Amino acid sequence: MTETEQIELLKKWWKRYHNIVIVTLSIILLAASGAKYWHWHRQTVSEQASNAYEHLMVAFSNQDFKSARSYTNQLMTQYPGTVYADTAQLIQAKLDVTSGHYAKARVVLHKVATHSKFKVLVDIARLRLARVLAYEKSYDTALHELAQITDANYEALRAELRGDIYYAMGKLEQAQSDYQTAKKDMEKSGIINPFLDMKQHELLAAIHSSVSKNQVHARS
Repeated sequence: MTETEQIELLKKWWKRYHNIVIVTLSIILLAASGAKYWHWHRQTVSEQASNAYEHLMVAFSNQDFKSARSYTNQLMTQYPGTVYADTAQLIQAKLDVTSGHYAKARVVLHKVATHSKFKVLVDIARLRLARVLAYEKSYDTALHELAQITDANYEALRAELRGDIYYAMGKLEQAQSDYQTAKKDMEKSGIINPFLDMKQHELLAAIHSSVSKNQVHARS
């Protein structure tokens, strides 16, 4: 095939397929530019969310709770699904507990526990939710939340809170077992918890008192 014939063949091919080629190239270019825009957009959102979260932490550390609530609302509404927004909700719940609004805190913590994409935040939310439920005397529900936490790093905290709940329920032997588990795990990590020691001493006194009462009843 001569060069002239090749050119003519190319012209005919272009005449027949040029629309498809243009559309295909346009799609490729749009996809490439779209990917670049999406990367830029995500980076920009991340930077803005990080900046808002930094302001939140400053306000919270300064006990400027009004500003802290404002920043938590900004993060939750403008950057939902980000680690900053989910962490802000944990802080929101802490502010609610501090204000005595336990029902509000429970709702926020339940949302993080059931919707967050970040496992570490889910476990923290469940642990705090269990504390709120225990305060509200919803002991069985609190124990259920604790049972959902599988990360071994939280075992000491989980066991201590279980002990608190069983103690409140009057299940002293189960409370003693959980306190012992918590103490062993903390000692392995080099953690000294004087409050746990106090709880154990109080629990032992309660157990001895209960045993003495049972012995008195048995004799009478």
